[in-house]
Amino acid sequence: MKLGVLLDRFDPARGGAEAHTDALLRRAVERGFAPALACLEGMPPAGVRAIAVTAARGSRAVRDRALALDGERALRDAGCDRVFAIRHALRCDVYLPHGGLVADAFAARDACRGGVGPLTRFLRRFSGRRAFFDEAERALLGSREGPVVVALSQSLRGRIAVRYPAARGRICVVQNGVDVERFDPALFAAGRDATRRALGVPADAYVGLLLAHEPWLKGFGTLLDVLARQDVRALSPAFHVIVAGRRAHGDLLRAASRRGAADRVHLAGVVPDARPLYAAADVLCQPTWHDPCSLTSLEALSMAVPVITTTRNGVTELMAMRGGIPVEQPSDVLGFAKAIEILAEPRIRKETSDDARYVAKRNRLVTRLDQLLDVCVNLGPPKPPARLPSDQPPADPCLENDA
Repeated sequence: MKLGVLLDRFDPARGGAEAHTDALLRRAVERGFAPALACLEGMPPAGVRAIAVTAARGSRAVRDRALALDGERALRDAGCDRVFAIRHALRCDVYLPHGGLVADAFAARDACRGGVGPLTRFLRRFSGRRAFFDEAERALLGSREGPVVVALSQSLRGRIAVRYPAARGRICVVQNGVDVERFDPALFAAGRDATRRALGVPADAYVGLLLAHEPWLKGFGTLLDVLARQDVRALSPAFHVIVAGRRAHGDLLRAASRRGAADRVHLAGVVPDARPLYAAADVLCQPTWHDPCSLTSLEALSMAVPVITTTRNGVTELMAMRGGIPVEQPSDVLGFAKAIEILAEPRIRKETSDDARYVAKRNRLVTRLDQLLDVCVNLGPPKPPARLPSDQPPADPCLENDA
């Protein structure tokens, strides 16, 4: 089978959907699927045919529409049997809304900043970008006929079914996975102190990590309120936060300074490899407002870093109260403060770290990629995952996912 993938840009170093697509293409090569990638920017990995799509002229909406139509047509003309689309698509065989539903994503961006005013809401009516994404989503989800839809979590499946009930019969769930061999804590433990020194973090500090290109969306505002609390200030050793990502720059420190926490916030900026940061951290702090199934959380779990996140993060379905602490609302400052305080206890953190690694092993990347490829082959639900090897630790009764 020839698999065609449609994506507007391809830069795996950005993480998220692009890193996930890179892994999927590499696995497709290994399985002999003769994959091709149609995009405006970037080059695919070895063994993947590059299908050039010329950028159209005009407004953003015109360019987005042209990419959707021209990219799908180019893949068909190249002989692809299946077209797999992540975004910027109007037609395809398999659709994976990696960022969730459009309305949910925009609402989360508004909420993390405290909402928007009536003028902003009015001006959005003229946004070509938002209009195209809404149109594309309706084209793919708004009727009984259409592509197989892959949801990254049960909660996203439910959201799609509520908003687009006609698509309910063609939704299946395939959660994200993680490469547990690449994200192995033993490979980076020796560099833990050096990474902390380079960022100005005290060697004995209790360290949280926020790894996000959009730190406010992933809960930086909540973390600032947590850092300002007296009970968190009183923790010994002191609680510090490392923030990494494209937008981890001066405005975050200025915001931290206004909350009296600048001395406990350390900016790492863009990092080519996040594994040393995971190794330097004690917990991942991700009070996210929107995340269908966070790859960052899975990587942290694989690196034996307990995850404190919200139930808006689909990863909590995989954790099932193991490997970290889920908090209901991203604005629940008290809830996050209590979770940080609980995991400050070394014994509890060690047990939770062991569980975190175990959860990651139950959700291996290769299993998830094979499930996605099975969906592309069969245009239906994936095969059930294999059981765990017998040498794994016993499962918690409440942990139901065996992938």
